[in-house]
Amino acid sequence: MKNITFATIALAALVQTALAAGKCGTQTCSQSTPCCVGGYCNSNAQYCMPILCEAANSFSPSSCWNTAHCVKSNVAFGSPNAFAQIADYDGNPADAAFVSQFEPSNAKVVNGELQMALVKQNNGAGFGATVIGTRAFQYGTVTAVMRSGCASGGVVSSFIIRNEKVGDEIDFEFVGADTATVQSNYYWHNQLDYTKMVKSPALSDTTLNYHTYQIQWTPDQIVWLVNGNAFRTVKRSDTWDAAANTFKYPDSESYISVGIWDGGSGAKGTADWAGGAIQWNKQPFVAAVKSITIDCYYNGNETTYVPPGGNGGSSSSAGSSTTASPTSTSSGSSSSGGDSGSGSSSGGGSSNGSSGSKTGSSASSKATSSASTRSSKSAPSSQPESDSSVDEDSGSDSPSSSEDSSTGNGAGSLAASFGVLASALLAAYVAL
Repeated sequence: MKNITFATIALAALVQTALAAGKCGTQTCSQSTPCCVGGYCNSNAQYCMPILCEAANSFSPSSCWNTAHCVKSNVAFGSPNAFAQIADYDGNPADAAFVSQFEPSNAKVVNGELQMALVKQNNGAGFGATVIGTRAFQYGTVTAVMRSGCASGGVVSSFIIRNEKVGDEIDFEFVGADTATVQSNYYWHNQLDYTKMVKSPALSDTTLNYHTYQIQWTPDQIVWLVNGNAFRTVKRSDTWDAAANTFKYPDSESYISVGIWDGGSGAKGTADWAGGAIQWNKQPFVAAVKSITIDCYYNGNETTYVPPGGNGGSSSSAGSSTTASPTSTSSGSSSSGGDSGSGSSSGGGSSNGSSGSKTGSSASSKATSSASTRSSKSAPSSQPESDSSVDEDSGSDSPSSSEDSSTGNGAGSLAASFGVLASALLAAYVAL
């Protein structure tokens, strides 16, 4: 055997198996907890859904659940398979069109509508809810019949299309400081320009009355409508940035979500934008959604879906991808789907629906304040924010970005060297 023993071959195989796992912060994900998000490993939907799951840092590239793509649907929240708690979700979108994103969950279906509550924690900050779609969406029309939960200043409600990894977003946001309008905005690659916010015409109180909010998103333009009336249009051609040599137009496959969060406990700019500290004597603060209708731009691209099997190790979507053609995507942006991108989240907010401050440039006054801290900005959390920052999964603070960076680079170089060795040994054995 030319001095290549079976023990050597076995060792090479073990090295290859070990190297298949990427570095997740300061740890390596195992087969039993295969999915990496923000330096932590787990096997549940919070970690394995492609919204946040970091394939390169997980146990294997296939550990993250595959992206389920858009299908035309009318999700009435009083119907079966419209909503599930994330703890009950196994990756099959046929079982739940939308899921709560956090535990404990402040989202539930009551009397045929989705209700999301903001509740006060022991530290005085609010703990809210985010409910997110289980299918990715790239271009089309999304319509939500809803009312906000902003019965006090400081409370923020939202209806959003966002790619968390790439940083593209199109949104409606409601603030307790103004219950007679809804705000519209869009962002490209986490470049948060709050001066582009445009309010709707006057509406009857958005906390007491249901209105129909709609986003029409195509490769060429975005249109915001309320009750069938368009009040804003942004054309892709108008987003050209000559200095960057690109269109700063959101075009990556994203996810639809609705939510409620505490803006009043955030940084001063955010709190001012949201309407100041929450007046808790005015609770309950409950945002409610009757239905969400989705009309895909790319129709008929998926007819069946195979849910993840065995720790999220094997899943597939039938039909063609919803990825846009090269001619319809702006240069420098990603159109490869909701599970693409760098794996980093924007913003500095809590991962559990509680308060935080909007991020971005330190422009003055309201422009800076109108940043949005989504409850989904950082790694999943199984507990509401408290005075302790200890993660429930590991018992330690989250690793810093510098630790992740340095460790990951070192591990990558070592992996490359040993990977070449292991492959060479196996190739030599096969050639004998």
